[in-house]
Amino acid sequence: MRQIIVLILLFLIIYTIRKSLQHSPSVKKENSKGLAGENMMKDPVCNIYIPESDAVKEVIGGKTVYFCSNKCLEKFKNLSG
Repeated sequence: MRQIIVLILLFLIIYTIRKSLQHSPSVKKENSKGLAGENMMKDPVCNIYIPESDAVKEVIGGKTVYFCSNKCLEKFKNLSG
């Protein structure tokens, strides 16, 4: 019986360690690389990251701004005035 308890405790310890090592931070830096090595761009409206190739791009004030969708682009334009 003692061996079963030890094995269960050992399993729980290993499981906890593996789980903590697999935890990845949910916050990514702007322009960080995605899985395929592509730049990830942050949408200023909904604050999600999208691959640069999938983003809706708009030059605003001389700067390229990236959006996840046309809906977010329109929201941004409405908020900006």
